[in-house]
Amino acid sequence: LAGKHQRGGMRATFLAVSLLVSISGCGSEPIPVSDVPAGRPNLVESAEILAVRAPGWSAWELIEHLRPQFLQSRGVTSFRNATPVTAMVYLDDVVYGDIETLKQLPAELIFRIEFINSADATTRFGINHVGGAILIKAR
Repeated sequence: LAGKHQRGGMRATFLAVSLLVSISGCGSEPIPVSDVPAGRPNLVESAEILAVRAPGWSAWELIEHLRPQFLQSRGVTSFRNATPVTAMVYLDDVVYGDIETLKQLPAELIFRIEFINSADATTRFGINHVGGAILIKAR
């Protein structure tokens, strides 16, 4: 008899908690789900760019809005050089410059943006890509 009483108490507790959760969720905003496409967090396609781009934005502002992790420093990689490492920027497979050059590139020119990690960037472009690379395809 004690076992049945305990199960009944657990069931009542579960129902009370379920009711409380459902009531507390009423009238509140849904929890936002990330807009980053599943399986391709390192890629920004043209449809996504067109959906959020504002007039006058630079590539920096566009990336900051869509994938701020692309702009983050990868930290200090050497005791000799305390400068944080960031990604190199490529425009149509040609070196465009360091990450600060994104501030001069108009977002209207961008068709696609991809971030590649340091290993892939070093394999593809050679040394000095510890921070990875941001590959931009123009319209």
